[in-house]
Amino acid sequence: MDTRRLGYFVRVVDIGNITRAAESLHITQSALSQHISGLETEFRTRLLERTGRGVTVTGPGRSLYRYAQGILRLEKAARIDLRDGGGSPAGLVTVGLASYSMASGVAIPLLRAVREQFPAIQLQLIQNLTVVMSQAVLLGQVDMALIYDPGHVKGVAFERMVEEDFHLITGARAPRVTPRGDEVTLRQAAALDFLLPSEVHTVRRITDAAFHAAGLHCSIAAEIEPSMVLREAVVAGLGATILPLSAVRAYFAPDEVRAYRFSDARMRTGMALCTSEVQPLSEPAEVVAGVMRGLVAELPEGGVRGYRSTDGGS
Repeated sequence: MDTRRLGYFVRVVDIGNITRAAESLHITQSALSQHISGLETEFRTRLLERTGRGVTVTGPGRSLYRYAQGILRLEKAARIDLRDGGGSPAGLVTVGLASYSMASGVAIPLLRAVREQFPAIQLQLIQNLTVVMSQAVLLGQVDMALIYDPGHVKGVAFERMVEEDFHLITGARAPRVTPRGDEVTLRQAAALDFLLPSEVHTVRRITDAAFHAAGLHCSIAAEIEPSMVLREAVVAGLGATILPLSAVRAYFAPDEVRAYRFSDARMRTGMALCTSEVQPLSEPAEVVAGVMRGLVAELPEGGVRGYRSTDGGS
C-alpha cells in the first residue's frame, strides 16, 4: 500500500474538494485524481462521490479515512523515532482529550512538562475526531486519551484517575437561580434554557438521565460542540450549562460565571486514561502517560485548581 496515496486521500477528505486539495499538495488536479482512482481500484470500491461542490465520502471511504489516519500517524512516529534515536525517549505521541472536561486544563501543563523534560518527544494533542476517543485508541489514531470513563469497552483499558460532580453553570450577569446560596434543585434548574453538547456526549447523557429520573424536562436551547462557542454563549447569558468544576476552571475566568451545586441529585462521573489492551504503549508514550498521571494527581478536589462554587459568584 502506498502511504503517499493515503495521505492524498486524507487531504481530499479534509478539504472536501479535489482542486483545492491539489493546490495544497502542490500537484496537479489530474495527478491527484489518478491517485484517488488508484486507491479505488486497489480496494475495489468507490471511496468518493463527485458533486457540483466538491466531493463527499462514501461509507467505505469513511472507514478507510479512519484507518488511514492511524497508518499515517504510525509512519510519522517511526520517522521521528528513527531520526531522533538516542539515549532519551523520542518519537511522536498522540493524546486525545475529551471536550467539556478537565482534559482541557491539563493540556498546557502536559505540553510544558513534556517539552521541558523530554524535548525529543513530539506531542500531538487532539480533541475533535470523527470517531469517539475510545475507538480512536482502538484504531491507532491516538496512543492514549484522557476521557470520561464510559465503562467497559472491548479492546481498551481505562485507568480511573479522578471523579467529579457536575455543577449548574450560568453567566455571572444572568439572574441568580436562587436568591442566595450556591445550591439548586433540579426543579429550579429545569426552568432554565440549556446549552449542551449533543446526545452522544457524556455530559449530555448524564444530564438527561438525571432530569429524566426526576420526572423533569431539560430544555435545550442549543446543542454546541465547539467549547469556545459554549463559553461565549454562557458568558453572554444565552443559556446555562452543566459541567464539572475543573472544566469550568479551564474555560471560564472566575468572575464570568456562577457555579451551583445540585442539592437533590448526584451527577457524577470519572475521568480515565484510555489505552489499548492489544497494542502496548511505546517508550515515549509511557513517558507521557506518566507525566499525565503526575499532573492529574496534583490537582486537588478532582481536578480543581482553586475554583469553587460560592454564593458570591463562582
